Amino acid sequence: MIHTAKGLLSILGNTPVTITNNAITRWSLGDASIIQTVNYTFKEDLNNYDVRQKDGRIFITDLQNADLYYIEDDLSIQKIVFGDRYEDRKVPNTYLFKNLNSEDLIIDTRDSYGYYLLNLKSSKLIKYSSILVLKNTPSLSRVYNFFIGHYNTLYMTNDSEMILYHEFDHDETKSEIGIYLSAEEKMITQFEAPEPIDRVNFYNNLIDKYNTGAYSNVKGCLVGDKIILCYQHMLYVLDYNGNIIKARPATENSRYWGVEKLNDNQVLLSELDPTDSEKMFVFDYSID
Repeated sequence: MIHTAKGLLSILGNTPVTITNNAITRWSLGDASIIQTVNYTFKEDLNNYDVRQKDGRIFITDLQNADLYYIEDDLSIQKIVFGDRYEDRKVPNTYLFKNLNSEDLIIDTRDSYGYYLLNLKSSKLIKYSSILVLKNTPSLSRVYNFFIGHYNTLYMTNDSEMILYHEFDHDETKSEIGIYLSAEEKMITQFEAPEPIDRVNFYNNLIDKYNTGAYSNVKGCLVGDKIILCYQHMLYVLDYNGNIIKARPATENSRYWGVEKLNDNQVLLSELDPTDSEKMFVFDYSID
């Protein structure tokens, strides 16, 4: 079990990575030792960052100004700025990513600014035509069409092929969980969530002009043939019909802070230290 400063949780090369406002640290889960630390200062509150893994990189989105960072296997970090027109913009959703080839990544901004092409060797960002997206990666444009409605994405498999989502309505009476298969343009399951889901920031329960619409107050991932939903005080393991297979409450006077897929049988959990709210414990948990 790792005991570290409170921050964002991710996986890089099958090892845990924690991200705080001034450092990115890779850990050995076996003996809780630090493998590598890189100092880097994030200027915004980390509560307003979205983190996801893709192809051996970690992608971090700043939801306040739409800047995008990506962390390589050696913990080097690149910052991508989309432009001044994003200043003080209300981000409706997090980005979608799709590989065009081994060096180029298509980014769907999921708003009127459309698509961009990011070259991972040069970190160069250029505007990308929606016609080319439709031609080269049609499933990505289909995802956009599907998620125009009342949906927040909770998790995506590596190339946005399977998407775990929360469907809501304006009066917040609907809390449904589903999986969308983009290649076949269909939902493969949808069911009522085990607990109601508010659309507020998972970390601080707040709504502001940056995260309204972008956040659902639950974390999730897909592990094998199971769905993992992590509320602040309860972790659920569900089958694709929404049946609860397993549940794990958070420690008394504590709460969950993050969850990531570790392998086909385990997730990586972070939980706040009940005696020090500025620190967290990171540990593996078997879903079987």
